[in-house]
Amino acid sequence: MLKTKLLEVFPGEGFAVQNITRSVMGFVSSTGVNQGQLIAFFKHTTGSIIIGEHEAGIIADLHQALEMISPENGDYLHHLREVDFNGWAHIRTAIMPTSVIIPISDGKLVLGTHQEILVVDSQPEELPRYVFLQVQGVEE
Repeated sequence: MLKTKLLEVFPGEGFAVQNITRSVMGFVSSTGVNQGQLIAFFKHTTGSIIIGEHEAGIIADLHQALEMISPENGDYLHHLREVDFNGWAHIRTAIMPTSVIIPISDGKLVLGTHQEILVVDSQPEELPRYVFLQVQGVEE
């Protein structure tokens, strides 16, 4: 069995991290899949999906670490196009995953204590972003 869903997310302004765990769990439950896997893919060039803890200190630490690696005010060749000035966001996406795979067992996502599914967007806009969800597995 293969089921898909397009999940709309509104990350907010500035560096944004959105917890989508409950929405994804609801989708997995609705599929009736008992054993299988979930793929979650973020459909944008300036963001990622990670498994982590949605806690203010960790999010601030992540933002600080990414600022050290690719600062927003850095000098990027991408900016020479003079179309958009978001080279830093593209670099961050290149070093963070755009998708995750999570096992499903007994109809539930196999996540550890404090593990959550997070969308990280380095350059969010007011327009919605999308996470493509796909569950593959068997009903039992």
